[in-house]
Amino acid sequence: MPHWSDSYIDIPHAQRDCGELVELVLRDVFGRDMTFPRKQSSNLLHRARLITKYAQDFARPVDAPFDGAGVLILARGRAAHIGLYCAIEQGYILHSDEWFGASVREPVNRLENRYVIQGYYAWL
Repeated sequence: MPHWSDSYIDIPHAQRDCGELVELVLRDVFGRDMTFPRKQSSNLLHRARLITKYAQDFARPVDAPFDGAGVLILARGRAAHIGLYCAIEQGYILHSDEWFGASVREPVNRLENRYVIQGYYAWL
């Protein structure tokens, strides 16, 4: 059976970074019009600070993930990455991976080999 995330795999990272991918899915699939604050910057530390600073304006932490929940991911020791939880089998994360070059849906247990999941979030 198809999952909503199927349509959002392999979108080039140059077209949609992690925040832009989440915005697109929230609008298309969940009917939520969100625009995360951003200043165009290629500096990962600067982008990480924006994600961390404004996370509480858009979502609240939850104990357990659910389909479409936000996922804040620590990359290289900083909260620099966001994605969406996909309630498929053991759990997957849809995110735009700069290193891979496109959006991917990865099993949570495989994602944890490269990143640290900081937490799961319900959108406000």
